[in-house]
Amino acid sequence: MEPDQKAEASTQAFSSATDKQPVDAVPENKSDQTSQPSVNRSELIAKARTFLSTPHIRSQDDTSKHAFLVEKGLTQDEIHSLLREIPPPIPPRTYPQPPPSNLPNMLIGIARIFTWLTGTSALVLFIYYRFLLPRISQTYYARHALRAHQSGLMLRLNESLAAFKEKQAECFVNLPQPMIYKEEPEYADCHSLDDILACRHKADIDDEDVGDTPNASILRSAIEELGRSKELTEGISTGDLFSHLEAKLPWLKGEQGAECQNDLWQTLNESPLFTSTSPQTSSSSSTPEHPHPSRLLWTYVPPPISPPPPMIVALDTLQAVLPRHASVPPISKTETVPLRPAQRTLQALADFTGYIATQTYSLGVHMRGIGGSPVTNNTEVDEIRREIRALKGLVLNRRSFLPGMGIPRTSSEPASLAGV
Repeated sequence: MEPDQKAEASTQAFSSATDKQPVDAVPENKSDQTSQPSVNRSELIAKARTFLSTPHIRSQDDTSKHAFLVEKGLTQDEIHSLLREIPPPIPPRTYPQPPPSNLPNMLIGIARIFTWLTGTSALVLFIYYRFLLPRISQTYYARHALRAHQSGLMLRLNESLAAFKEKQAECFVNLPQPMIYKEEPEYADCHSLDDILACRHKADIDDEDVGDTPNASILRSAIEELGRSKELTEGISTGDLFSHLEAKLPWLKGEQGAECQNDLWQTLNESPLFTSTSPQTSSSSSTPEHPHPSRLLWTYVPPPISPPPPMIVALDTLQAVLPRHASVPPISKTETVPLRPAQRTLQALADFTGYIATQTYSLGVHMRGIGGSPVTNNTEVDEIRREIRALKGLVLNRRSFLPGMGIPRTSSEPASLAGV
């Protein structure tokens, strides 16, 4: 399209140039109009030659060139001479045919790739939803159910523990409260450090062995001993207390003395059995709010004894009412074993049952005699029969009770009845 446009532009330029020539020539010489074409002929031929030598026009065919020049006013001879002066046109350059485009093959390859991807994705999704997802879901729900079951068990355990604690608290109300501190029995009766040392010697405890004697018993005995000797009611100062302990206890002077004193000091401060008070001074002297620890006064406060609960009181009352277990003398052949209240009740019921069975049997024998049946006159035989039936009824009634509630036999029973 570009060569044609350039050729048209050259043609228009040549035509405009040829059209202007007569207009410009009119004012130069108005009188001689016939000589005007000959004057400008050389210029017109020069312009035509220039026009034909342009590369875009040279490629056109001769017929179009000839027709165009005729239209511009050139003669046949001038046109032929101009066409002969023009060198032969250069043939158009030939280019090899471009190779076919790879776009269709590329589009086909992309479509094939997308097809493979779609098929593979569909296959993977099918395998996932058909085989993997059910197992994953089953595992998830199983774990969820297991977690829920464990949570339920933990909740039940917490609820049972809470209920157990509440029930335990309700039951412990009737039990005696535990003591804050209970001394060992062998040191509870000691009221001086000499008693403590005597108990240690009695138990064959070495003087260098420190950990076998409770610190609370040592401090209590020392405070009581100093309180009796000095007749002090306010308390014992820390310095006097530890001086007395060092004087009486040999292990406080050994290698572990500092460690033992530190343990005693911690027990004195942490145990609720010992209370400290500040020493009373005159109002004129200024004392600090927190006195030195060596000036503190210590006293022993015995633990409060809680009253026994009603259940313990009732058990003690019941134990006092019940008879004591006395020593039983050896039983002779003619004596019977002393019976307990339950055994006596069982014995009375068994005798009553035997009596009813005897009366029932004797009534039946009497009724048969009235009906015309022979009645024996042997009273001894009838008495033996009645006793046998009474004993049978007694044995049967014994077997109906619990095994542990049996009645002990007396030595006066016949030996033949033991196997009945």
